[in-house]
Amino acid sequence: MKRPPDDLAQRLLDVSESVLGATPPPRLEDIAKQVGASRAALYYYFAGRDDLLAFLLTTHAQDGARAVHQAIDPDGSPERRLREMVGALADYLAHRPGVCVGLLGALGAAGKMNEVLKANDEWIAGPLRDLLTECHADGAVGVEDVGDAANTMLGGLLHGVLGRAMAEADPTDPRFLERLRDQVLRGVLV
Repeated sequence: MKRPPDDLAQRLLDVSESVLGATPPPRLEDIAKQVGASRAALYYYFAGRDDLLAFLLTTHAQDGARAVHQAIDPDGSPERRLREMVGALADYLAHRPGVCVGLLGALGAAGKMNEVLKANDEWIAGPLRDLLTECHADGAVGVEDVGDAANTMLGGLLHGVLGRAMAEADPTDPRFLERLRDQVLRGVLV
């Protein structure tokens, strides 16, 4: 995949919710119309729909990681940083339920979306595992396997936000986000 120019990349990200949230995802031709680009332009940058979906999801993983980084007080205790991280992830996803659909689809894509899963692991799951390891060493977290705990926490966030959105309830409601964060953390905190 070639990186599209910034203006096209932004237009694609602007429609990513409708693209990622659609089942099945729209054809590349339809996406080209949505963003005011030619079909040939999208095929120049993306080998097909899966390639475009991978670009969108990888970019969202990087953006989500930046949002988390900005929300965490680097001087806070490990437990406090874990709370901030989970809260920031919940907030990021709540504003993008289509990303939840896309990530869950990538998990079930049987190897077609490996680069998305690698990006998510590098930008989101890896830092969460590292922080859980730090919390475990600090005595704040009591889990046997931080990898399993991180996967469970991320799955809970994805499903929580997606379930709320599918029920046509506001996933960005601050009370919901606080309850979701607390529920996910209850599974790991001592």
